[in-house]
Amino acid sequence: MGIGDKIRKDIRQKVTNFLNEETTKLASIIKEVFPELENKPDEFNKYLKELTDLKDENKHGCWEWRTLWEVQLSNTWEPYWTAIPLGNPEKGLAIERDDNAFDETWLKNQDNISQPIVDLPDKFETDFYQFFNVGTWWGSIQQRLGLCLNNVKYTRNWEIATAPGERSTISGKFSAVHPRFNWGKFSEGRGTASGSMRLFWNVMSQAYPGLFNGSEKLNALEITKRMAWVYGGVAEDLGIDVQSIVKKIKSRPSGEEKAFELVEVNQTIYEQLLRFPNSSSIASARFIHDDNHQLTSKYRQLLGDEIKNHFSRRYSKFFDSLSRRSSHVLKTDKKVNPNNHWNDNYNGVMFSSKWLADDMALKTDDAAKLKELVNQAHKETGFGEGSPADWWVILLADGDGMGDYVSGKKLEKYHSYVEADTVDKTHADFNENLFNTFLSETDKRMGPATHVGLNRALLDFSNRLVPYLTEQRFCGRVVYSGGDDVMVMLPIEDLPEYLLSLRAAWCGGNDPYGEFENNHNSTSNSTTGYWYPKPGVEQVKELPQRPHFTMGENATMSAGVVFVHKSVPLPTVLESLWEAESGRAKKITGKDGLCFRVIYGGGNQLEALMKGELLEKWWDWVKDYEEYQDKLAPLLYRLAEELPRRASITEIMIILESSEGNYE
Repeated sequence: MGIGDKIRKDIRQKVTNFLNEETTKLASIIKEVFPELENKPDEFNKYLKELTDLKDENKHGCWEWRTLWEVQLSNTWEPYWTAIPLGNPEKGLAIERDDNAFDETWLKNQDNISQPIVDLPDKFETDFYQFFNVGTWWGSIQQRLGLCLNNVKYTRNWEIATAPGERSTISGKFSAVHPRFNWGKFSEGRGTASGSMRLFWNVMSQAYPGLFNGSEKLNALEITKRMAWVYGGVAEDLGIDVQSIVKKIKSRPSGEEKAFELVEVNQTIYEQLLRFPNSSSIASARFIHDDNHQLTSKYRQLLGDEIKNHFSRRYSKFFDSLSRRSSHVLKTDKKVNPNNHWNDNYNGVMFSSKWLADDMALKTDDAAKLKELVNQAHKETGFGEGSPADWWVILLADGDGMGDYVSGKKLEKYHSYVEADTVDKTHADFNENLFNTFLSETDKRMGPATHVGLNRALLDFSNRLVPYLTEQRFCGRVVYSGGDDVMVMLPIEDLPEYLLSLRAAWCGGNDPYGEFENNHNSTSNSTTGYWYPKPGVEQVKELPQRPHFTMGENATMSAGVVFVHKSVPLPTVLESLWEAESGRAKKITGKDGLCFRVIYGGGNQLEALMKGELLEKWWDWVKDYEEYQDKLAPLLYRLAEELPRRASITEIMIILESSEGNYE
């Protein structure tokens, strides 16, 4: 709520300041938004009065949307929890043998609390153990906690705010915000007039250039998410020196004049504070990384020269700054600009006329002209009708059967975890036959110590291995990585080998790139695996030089993978991604599924399912394409035609002839 309050106040200040600037002509704004009102003075003056009221800092009644913000934000995040008892209040947490027997009442009480799915303790444990503690029931207690948490989750009573008037154009959820939208008055019926809403969001696009495009209308939650990093104080709270960056940009000269006017300065500040790439930069990241400046530099120069010839010096300077800002794809930026010089990177936005026009705040006619110039640059550079920024990939992966790991159901017999040769067998009461029977017949229990090991494996995977693989080995970016949940964005060229690497890191398998060893102890028959960074491997020197826990050789994960055309809206992509992962990949018998989808600009989709265990063999087969080129299915040919020509369908060039006779 605090971040939302800060953003709401910043919007009021920025919009008021913008409307009060000498260069801001209120009548011009209205003519731009409502060209049809030129001969309708009454309606024109109505909107003029709205802007005049908004610019009046002392007219507090024009900014009455506080309740709307609070209602939308307060009904979005709702924590929930559950608890069950541990042990028995009448007994200690441990029990010892008494006359070679355990207290049956104590044991029964633990079973009543944990409700184990197997008999606890089993006969071998009862014979072998000298004492018990509640750690034996730990896995069952954790499983019961999970069931209780689900019951709480699915029986909550959500208080969802009513949403009169226009909804968000992004999600369709909640009312779009407007300063005059007093939720207390409008919650039972109408919202704000559509014309007023349209006018306000055009003003927002000019007060926050590059952040809003004027056509979208957002709810309070969406605005808070979009603005939190810079305007909500999140970047500053995380230690980024915002004021230093602002000062550096505002004082930067360029030739005989400042490179940017106020609008460009504000947007550049915002861009410099961002830490996540746009989809165009993700899509073109591998191309720019491998291109070694050749085509990328040629393309940028061609387009820059054309913009210079057709637009003002201001826009030419603006294009230079947009195309040379950081892509925020770490591997690509490091390759292109190893010394981290100011504006010495390449940003994928230059390949997309739509996003470039939005960032340059071009009007309709100028945007159309820019599109012609971008298409011309594509053809002259050799990209043809497409570009390196046309397609990108988003992946959502999730560990299979994590509830069984937490409960201990996935654990093997004790012999898989105990080094029998290191056990002291000299004690007079030691029964070696009973010990060996115990190791071979009893399942390992999920006690507190084993749970710590599970947490360590999930932390190493999500906090160490996933970021390294995604952003150091490949040209991707992590959206989130927590426990067994992973969402990443990648260029399409990186996907096959990224999937192989990710799955190997999850189960402690063989690293496809040979940068990690997984043979911790060749004498052990343990199914738990480790990934060790190989000594002397330069790429992994930034990782801790220690064994990284993994989930073990039997662990599997399911994933949804969506190939996305740049024109597809993100909500559509995410909806398809979640369905691909949970609704398709997870539903494959035995799980360990992969669901691949392609979403074209027109909305059509292709889908393919694969069992994860076949991925490595499939990729080996694809790499040996020459041997099988006559056996490729028509679907693969279609994909090769539809996806960008640079897609790594195989390691060799694929020659395809379309029906028009054009070769690709």
